[in-house]
Amino acid sequence: MNGVLPPGVDSGPARLHPRAVAHSAVVAGRADVTVGDETHSLLPGESLTIAVGEGHSIRNSGTDTLVVRTTLRPPGEFEAAIRALYDAGAGGRPDLFGVAAVLSHFRADVRLAGVPWALQRPLLRVLAGIATLLGRNPVP
Repeated sequence: MNGVLPPGVDSGPARLHPRAVAHSAVVAGRADVTVGDETHSLLPGESLTIAVGEGHSIRNSGTDTLVVRTTLRPPGEFEAAIRALYDAGAGGRPDLFGVAAVLSHFRADVRLAGVPWALQRPLLRVLAGIATLLGRNPVP
């Protein structure tokens, strides 16, 4: 999928893919890709492969719109998960309950980095339940 980030915008909290290798290639703009504690600056034509389970985030540190083509192998439902996460954060103010519902639903494809899964899973389940009760669950 192609991700588009305006200048100064990032992809949100670090996330990881528990079953897939991610490959991100910059199509346009400048990306600062943080993997673990290390940040890599990438320009158009440059790419980075992120191992299974490695926490990462992307920031547009340039002045132009950033376009990053990300491919996961195996792909799972990554694109649907990311689209739903961005929908839950439309306007730059993420809906905690909506984000939790998306992360709970797509847990095989994307998880928050830095929070042990043993803690994340039950918390996401509870918050996703609240999202459904409040009518704020963006996952069909």
